[in-house]
Amino acid sequence: MRSRSSAHATAHPQLNDFKNQQIHPPRALYSSSSLKLQRNALAILCVLLGGWILHESKSGTLTINSLRGASDCEFFFGVYRGHQYYSPESGSVGTPKCLVESKWLKLSQHSVRFPGSQTTFDDWMWVDYHDRINVLVEDEKGADGERRFLVFQQTKYALEGRESQAIIGGIIEPGETPEDAAKREVEEELNGLQCSTYHALGRYRTDVNRGMGWVNSFLATDCARNKVASGSRAVEKDEVGVADTERQDLESISLTELREHVQNGDFLEVQWSATVALALLHPHLAT
Repeated sequence: MRSRSSAHATAHPQLNDFKNQQIHPPRALYSSSSLKLQRNALAILCVLLGGWILHESKSGTLTINSLRGASDCEFFFGVYRGHQYYSPESGSVGTPKCLVESKWLKLSQHSVRFPGSQTTFDDWMWVDYHDRINVLVEDEKGADGERRFLVFQQTKYALEGRESQAIIGGIIEPGETPEDAAKREVEEELNGLQCSTYHALGRYRTDVNRGMGWVNSFLATDCARNKVASGSRAVEKDEVGVADTERQDLESISLTELREHVQNGDFLEVQWSATVALALLHPHLAT
């Protein structure tokens, strides 16, 4: 009678072959000729990589920072070109340490010592984010003579699957003034709509402890259009805000309906609700 191990080995001769290969690794891997071939292959790869780096560096698409990750950041996903906050008057001391950088934002670790205090907070998390605009756009008056406004029914990633009333919003691109950004966004979102008057409603910090940029609110009036529809435009190479797009349906609502939406909390983002509420308090709409 054969033992179980003997029978098992006979039934699976491949297993013995595999074990033998594991016990006796191929000597060719360690031969001098094989090592020479590996060194030559590595040298060729280094030459090819060096040539690619040189070519990309000359073309301007590759920098040393992009190879390292970033010159001063722990994690790097792109160059942030927005405003970076540092205010000795508010308590900024030392040099902020960059933790994460992308074209959208920059997360840094600040050191803060409030005026009149001897305590320094070395772990103050701060988010630099692009300043933004929000615009409530007045539409042409209805047949009944009541003021009307253009708003969106919109979805957003952070709204937990809900729909919200929304107004025009966007990032202020590098080199733009807030009003220029407001005009550009209105023309882009409303297919060339022209508004002759932009009432500035103020500039407001998004988060007074952690930053997140500033919001510039506007009321756009005296607007003229032939047709409002979705359209396309040429995208600038370094434009930041173009990737931030979700489904949105445009509608024209009366001043009465606008007030009801505000009272019901239908503008789910605080920037939208604050801008609309400020606009409703503006003398242009109060009369």
